[in-house]
Amino acid sequence: MSSGSTVAQASAMGGDGVRQPRRSAVLIVILAMTFMEILDGTIVNVALPSMQRELGVDMASIQWVTSIYSVVTCAALLVFGRLGDMFGKVRIFQVGVVLFTVGSGLCALSGTFEMLVISRAVQALGGAASLANNQGIITETFPEGRGRALGLVATFTALGAMCGPTLGGLIVATLPWEFIFIINLPIGLVSFLVGLKVLRNQRPARRPAFDLLGAVLLVPAILLLFCAITFLEGGATPANLGMLAAGVVLLALFIVTENHVTSPLMTLGIFRDVRFCIDLVNMVIVFLAMSAYTFIFPYYLQEARGINVGVSGLIMACYPLVNSICGPISGAVSDKVGCEHPTLVGQIIYTCGLTVFGFVTLDLPIPFLICCIMFTSLGSSIFQAPNNSLIMGHAPEGALGFVGSLGNLMRYLGQSLGITIGSALLYSGMSASIGYHVTSYVEGRPEVFMDGMHIAFHVLAVLVAVSVALALVREYLNYRDRKAARADA
Repeated sequence: MSSGSTVAQASAMGGDGVRQPRRSAVLIVILAMTFMEILDGTIVNVALPSMQRELGVDMASIQWVTSIYSVVTCAALLVFGRLGDMFGKVRIFQVGVVLFTVGSGLCALSGTFEMLVISRAVQALGGAASLANNQGIITETFPEGRGRALGLVATFTALGAMCGPTLGGLIVATLPWEFIFIINLPIGLVSFLVGLKVLRNQRPARRPAFDLLGAVLLVPAILLLFCAITFLEGGATPANLGMLAAGVVLLALFIVTENHVTSPLMTLGIFRDVRFCIDLVNMVIVFLAMSAYTFIFPYYLQEARGINVGVSGLIMACYPLVNSICGPISGAVSDKVGCEHPTLVGQIIYTCGLTVFGFVTLDLPIPFLICCIMFTSLGSSIFQAPNNSLIMGHAPEGALGFVGSLGNLMRYLGQSLGITIGSALLYSGMSASIGYHVTSYVEGRPEVFMDGMHIAFHVLAVLVAVSVALALVREYLNYRDRKAARADA
C-alpha cells in the first residue's frame, strides 16, 4: 500500500481506527436518544392537568407520573452502568432504547392511572439503561475528541430539559396528551435500527461477576433518598425524614458490603482521588443552581412582571440557545487546552451571573434581562462539557459504564436538590419579607416575591462560589503534582 493511500485512510478514520462516517452516525444515535429521554422527564409536566381530568385522580396522585420517572431512573443508573461494563455498553444501551420505546407505547395506550405509572416506570428503566452508557460509548468512540463529543451530549441534555415544557405545551394545545409519548415511537425505532448498523459492542475480555447483594442494597437506598428529596419540596414531615434516614442507612450498609466483595458493583477505590470527588461535587452544585433557576425565574417573568406565557417561554429559551452554541465549542477547546481551566472559567462566570440575578428589578428592560440570562448560561455552558470529560477521564479500565452512570446520577441529584432548595430559599425569603409563612406567590405583592428571589439567587451564587473554591483546590493539587514530577526528573 502506498504512503499516500495510508495517509488518506488514516484521515478517514479516528485514532481508534473507527471510520469518521460511522463515528458521526454513532454520535447522532446517542444525541437523539439522550435528547428524547431527557425531554421526556420534563415534557409531561405541561400535560398533567389534562391527564388528571381524564384519569379522574387528584393533584397529589398525578404528580407520580412525573416523580416515578426521575426516581426510577436514578435508582437504576448505577446498576445499568455496571451491566454495561460487564456485557458491553452498546448492548445495554440498545436494551434501554427498546425499553424506552416500549414504555412510551404503553404510556400512550394507558387507560388508567395505575397503568400509566407502571408504563412510566418501564420508560424510566429504558432511559436509565441508555443514559448510564451513553458517555461511555462516546468515550470509546472518540478517544481523541472526547471533549467536543461530550460537549454535544451536554448540549442535548440541556436542550431536552429546557425544551420539554415548550414542546409539551404545543402538543397538548393541539393534540390529545397521549401524543407526548407517541412522538417517541418513531425516534426510538429509527435509533434502534440505525444503532444495529453503526454501534459496535465491546465486551470485556474477562466478565466480572455481578454483585447482587450490592444491587439489592443500592437500588432501594437511592429510591428512598430521591423520594425523600422530592417529597421534601412539600415540607419536612416524619415520613419524609424517615425515608431519608432509611436511605442513608442502606447506603452505609452498601458501602460496608462493597469493601468485602470480590467483584463490587461500585468501584469505591476511585473515590480516593480527591480530584474526581471535586469534579462530581461541582457537577451537583452547578446543576442544583441551574434547576433552582428554572424553578424560580418563570415566576419572576409571569407573576411578578405579568409577562404572558408565550413571551416568557421565548425569554427563557435564551438559556438553552446559548448552551447549544457554546457547549460544543467549550468541549472542543478543552480537547486542546485541557479541561481544568475551562471549567474554572465557567464556574466564575456562572457565579457572577447568579449574583447579578440577585439584584434584578421589576423594571429592568427586557433586552438587559436577556443579556443577563445569556451571560449566566455562558458560564454553565462553558463548565459542562469539560467537567463531563474530566469525570470520564478518571474512569479506570473496564469502568466507563459505571463512571458515566455516576456522572448522570450526580446531575439528577443536583436537579432534584435544586427544586427542593430553590423553593425553600424562595419561600423562606418571602415569608421573612411579609411576616408570615407563605408557600406560593402572594397576589398583588410582587415586592415580596422579589425579596425572596434575591435571597435565593444570592445563596445560589455563594454555593457556586464554593465550587469555584473546590476547583482552585484541584488546581493546587495539579500544580503540586507537576512540581513533584519535575523534582523527580
